[in-house]
Amino acid sequence: MKKGDIVKFRKAVDAGDEDLRMILLENPDGGRVLVESIVDMKIRPTYRYDVENLETCSDEKKR
Repeated sequence: MKKGDIVKFRKAVDAGDEDLRMILLENPDGGRVLVESIVDMKIRPTYRYDVENLETCSDEKKR
């Protein structure tokens, strides 16, 4: 994974997690990474997640 990649959760925990896609805002460092949710909002929410809980979406492009 690297900055700019589209990622998703490896395993969905909450309803809707399986459809959520995020953009990596930074290169993974120290096991955690900052992501921006791809949602239809003026200001997209950002979160920090453990890298081990994410996987890249190679078939999807940046929206």
